[in-house]
Amino acid sequence: MRRSTIAIITLLSLINLPAFTQQNFASISFGATIPQGDYGSTGNLATSGYARTGGAIKFDAGYFPVSYFGIGGSFSFGSNYAIRDSLLKDMTAYIEDNASSVIDIPKNAETIYGSGFWNYINLFMGPHFSIRASQRLYFDFRGLAGISILRTPDQELSINFDGTEIYSRTSKNKVAFGFTAGGGLRYMLNTNISLKCGADFYQSRARFDYIFDLFQGVAEDVIPVESNFLIKTVELTAGLAYSF
Repeated sequence: MRRSTIAIITLLSLINLPAFTQQNFASISFGATIPQGDYGSTGNLATSGYARTGGAIKFDAGYFPVSYFGIGGSFSFGSNYAIRDSLLKDMTAYIEDNASSVIDIPKNAETIYGSGFWNYINLFMGPHFSIRASQRLYFDFRGLAGISILRTPDQELSINFDGTEIYSRTSKNKVAFGFTAGGGLRYMLNTNISLKCGADFYQSRARFDYIFDLFQGVAEDVIPVESNFLIKTVELTAGLAYSF
């Protein structure tokens, strides 16, 4: 309750600041994307994302037909490296526990494994609220939604031992609904160029399969893992904006 009251008072104070002409803008910014919740957890192939901190690139724009309120748009790219060791450990354990025939993978088995990273591309639009607090300083708040194109980490796992070969792969690109909400500031360096900093929360949903193929010495394949969890990140970025 106290936090809500403080937020409302702060917002009203900003609204009551002296009015300055609002400007449209387009920007580019770079920064970090930090996994949250299940997306950054390990231990369960079905509900964990095994993601670690990565990078983000954002192209943002705001059009203001009236003061303060406008339409925002964002085209962004995010990438999170996979936690390789945990993925390999959990996939190996799953194969041993869920194969139709008894499998005991020896420690000296020939293992070839490579893991890529999560990629997502977002195209969002929505309301953008901007306050020009002084001649040089803007405060921005927005909530955007649209489509996310998600690509899971490439999994190249091959295990060979005692005449048995195991190969793992994952399903690829998915299109999902996503949204982002956050805020930031722009500080004008001159008439048109400003320094832009922002913090945004991003969320979408990942649905893909871990698929395991067994050859030689095993009668049937391992049941695929249907993975389903929310991708959540906090994106911290900085860049430049052009006002017009």
